[in-house]
Amino acid sequence: MPDPQKHDMHGRHDSGFLPLRRELMRKSLHVLALVIPAAMLLLGKPPSIVIFGGLAFLGIVLDIIRAGKAPLNYWIVNFFGSLMRPREKELPQGRVVVNGATWAMLSAFLLVLFFPVQVAAFAFTIFMLGDAAAALAGRRMGRIRLGKSPKTLEGSLAFLATALLISLVFPGIYFWHGAASSLAACIAEAAPLPLDDNLRVPLVAALTMLAVQHL
Repeated sequence: MPDPQKHDMHGRHDSGFLPLRRELMRKSLHVLALVIPAAMLLLGKPPSIVIFGGLAFLGIVLDIIRAGKAPLNYWIVNFFGSLMRPREKELPQGRVVVNGATWAMLSAFLLVLFFPVQVAAFAFTIFMLGDAAAALAGRRMGRIRLGKSPKTLEGSLAFLATALLISLVFPGIYFWHGAASSLAACIAEAAPLPLDDNLRVPLVAALTMLAVQHL
């Protein structure tokens, strides 16, 4: 059995290991983040662009400032450190490190900027809930590794199953369109690519949805 101190079972591909309890706390924020797609659907495109664009900009500015301001980084880590991955807390030689919340806001902004609101909300929802399911299943039951990746087959199947269930009930989305988008998102989530999955996976899901809608 792989050493859990060396490998994050369906966690990030980089040095992002967290103890299980903290990982579950972090993933619980994904459920709370469903307020984001809900806001997209309720407010519509223009207000959502302004809100999420502003939040993404604020997050990027704070990440840049804290890279050069140790007191600010200390304050952030002191309050939110239990939910942050090691790579998000350590800022070697003033290097800017974008944290997961900033990536999520940037993802929401780009989704609502470039895609129809329904597609943007769906893509964000399947990632948030699918990723949480993947982390839970991977850490609890993960045994079969996907190549050299720290991701597991069990985690990926949990992601796909969750996304497919969402496809069945999400308003305004045809199931087969959602299924194609879910499969693409699952592959993107499992792929050991350098781009943060908060950005990569929802964008792949939205692009796939748009493509199948025009077939």
